Amino acid sequence: MWLCVRFPQWKLDSIGAPTTAAAIVDKQIIICVNQEARTLGIRTGQNLGHALQLANNNQVSWLDRDAAQEHKALNNLIAWGYRYTSTSYSDFGSNLLLRIGPSLKLFKGVNALLHTLQCDLKHYSYHYHLGIGHSPIGSWLASFLDSDNALLEASDKDKLGHLSLRALSNLYPKDVDALRKSGLVTLSDAWNQPRAELRKRCSKHFVEHLEHLCLEREAYVPDYQPPKYFLDRFRFGYDLNDTQELWPGIEYLLNGLSAFLRHTQHRTASLTWHLGGIHRYREQFTLRSSQAHSHITPWLGLMAIRLESLQLKEPIDSLMLECRELLPLEADAIDLFGSTKGAPKQALSDRLRTRLGHQAVQHIRRRDEHIPEYAHQFTCELPTATSPQTEVRAPRPLWLLNPPVNTQSKQAKQWVHGDITLMLGPERIEDYWWESSQCRDYYIAIDKEHYRFWVFRDRRSQQWYLHGIFE
Repeated sequence: MWLCVRFPQWKLDSIGAPTTAAAIVDKQIIICVNQEARTLGIRTGQNLGHALQLANNNQVSWLDRDAAQEHKALNNLIAWGYRYTSTSYSDFGSNLLLRIGPSLKLFKGVNALLHTLQCDLKHYSYHYHLGIGHSPIGSWLASFLDSDNALLEASDKDKLGHLSLRALSNLYPKDVDALRKSGLVTLSDAWNQPRAELRKRCSKHFVEHLEHLCLEREAYVPDYQPPKYFLDRFRFGYDLNDTQELWPGIEYLLNGLSAFLRHTQHRTASLTWHLGGIHRYREQFTLRSSQAHSHITPWLGLMAIRLESLQLKEPIDSLMLECRELLPLEADAIDLFGSTKGAPKQALSDRLRTRLGHQAVQHIRRRDEHIPEYAHQFTCELPTATSPQTEVRAPRPLWLLNPPVNTQSKQAKQWVHGDITLMLGPERIEDYWWESSQCRDYYIAIDKEHYRFWVFRDRRSQQWYLHGIFE
């Protein structure tokens, strides 16, 4: 079973045209109008001069066609359709075709699926017609029927046989003209003809589509491959001045992102939000998390904190969510009591960064260095999969003195009680031969109180130094 979402005003809807009278003009020809412009007598195919005369003194928005935006918006819709089925594509013009048969069990029937889909489509402010059929071409033709018949689950032949052949004239004008000259008027007249005769008089694709309608040939469409990013927009339909009014759009977009991540088996640690106003006002900000997530709960908390400090300079009417940093989904580390390891600490740092700024929270990160006092650094950058993680197998103390102190100094005596005894070593660390050469032999030693220390002998000066203290 297939569902077609047909967009009769796509050239206008895709660019967010005003709700007042508007028309798309391409090479001085009207190619798309809305209902308000139709009431003035403006029709597609008219030249601009004639349309201007019909408009008279009425205000009409004459807009240039933006084919790139049409294509981009349609691709976003195809990606949006992936939440309903793995087969989502566009054909027969600016239409969305979804193979919903395999998804009916998940959504508990056609009516429930249609209700969910129509609720989601409300946020796009698109004009559309729905049609259900047993083939892609059948669902598209059904979208031209009245609302009572368009969504019937009857066979394509029963629903569409009475339609005029002119319904296919936009796709196959020559084939339709040839059949009408032969006295054929309806679709049933055409598919009742012998296939051999039709193949002689009509194109190959026309005959194939008739066979799809009659279920004599199955339409093959490959499964949709979702993009490697998420991008969706929510239009409020009115101006907003208070950030708290953004929540319906935020929750809708985050739910869409969650469905996208779940279906594509990804997670993310970065979200970029774009706010748009009617006077070309633009604002954007990025939320980052130290952990990548595939569910929306952490992002809702971070967003609430961010909205507390967000000041809108102008009213906005749209909200867009962009996510391009996707990571493969991995099983979280779960402890005995079911909580994610490290989650409270990382969630706290995420909240502090969101409230105070990215630079306000720092952590210690390893550096790819051999000399111990240079092997760590403070950074505000979040750890990534490509961050250097040099594996050190030898034991290292948690408390490192920087700089190391001579074992005979007064400073060393405040930690070391009496003479020390070497227990383990040596471990030679040598580096910086090109600058100020360092060559050290490290040992683990204990004093008379059995406290453990990390000491080394400088092979250049033959002096002993205390460098670290074990717990």
